[in-house]
Amino acid sequence: MHTILIIDDDPWIRSLLAHQCNKLGHASVFASDGLRGLAILQDNPQVDLVILDMQMPNMNGQQLTREIRKEARYEQLPIIMVSGFVQAHEVSDILRDGVNRFVPKPIDNEQLAQYISDMLEIADQTALAG
Repeated sequence: MHTILIIDDDPWIRSLLAHQCNKLGHASVFASDGLRGLAILQDNPQVDLVILDMQMPNMNGQQLTREIRKEARYEQLPIIMVSGFVQAHEVSDILRDGVNRFVPKPIDNEQLAQYISDMLEIADQTALAG
């Protein structure tokens, strides 16, 4: 079982994402904004993957990704961003900042499940090799 940090200001979306993670057999921890998410991540080294929204109060998803990637221990931490407000030309910037996968809203649950599984498998393989 893996632990997935879900960061979204919408409680309904957090619930939807948690349900998807639970269906895959993973535990979830939650934050309602980027600053809280960063604090949880720093206090919880067992987080294996982050799913975050782009539009959040206090710190948006792109800013949060940059902050996460500043720390060497999180260079390989998988990050999936979900958003309904990102323009197509912005996706390359998001990926360049360190997001591994982008899922547009409305969320395609099958696509999200595949990304979660793929990202965790890669993380597990990297941990075994390192």
